[in-house]
Amino acid sequence: MGLVKMAVILSALVLFVGISTIAHAQKTEGALYQITVNYGQNLGQMIEAGRYDYVSYDITVTNFPVQEKGTAEVSIKLVHFDRSMRTEEAIVELNEMGLRPATLPELLAFGAKYPQVQCQFPVVALDSIWQDRSGDRNAPYLWGSYAGERRLDLTSIRGRWDWNYRFAAVPK
Repeated sequence: MGLVKMAVILSALVLFVGISTIAHAQKTEGALYQITVNYGQNLGQMIEAGRYDYVSYDITVTNFPVQEKGTAEVSIKLVHFDRSMRTEEAIVELNEMGLRPATLPELLAFGAKYPQVQCQFPVVALDSIWQDRSGDRNAPYLWGSYAGERRLDLTSIRGRWDWNYRFAAVPK
């Protein structure tokens, strides 16, 4: 096979993979994900329902107390700004869209019902912030790998969010 023909085939393959990835991302981001948050569960039970491969040891009932009671039907929208931005910018833009950041219990219910989404991109809940001993403020987020590993972790909110993060948000 000649080099020109191989280059054409390789270019077509790269174009196909790029188009299918973009189409998949657009399909996932426009969706509202319906979840049920069971506030009758304690935080440990909510985490256990997600069957995560790793959970940050700082995600505890002491650091993230759950005040709500009963159950709630909630719609989650994953907002992708497709650019690097600060936390304050993300919250302002969510507000302008008629959305509020999701809470940790909402994020956990989302992760339990839609476990493979976090393997495509990290999903953060900015309405549940915990300040550690050093004064750093952290938000819970879900992330994973294409191999299917799923993690529930904390990340600092002081820097800039990479372009690939999705912000879990709820219509007001």
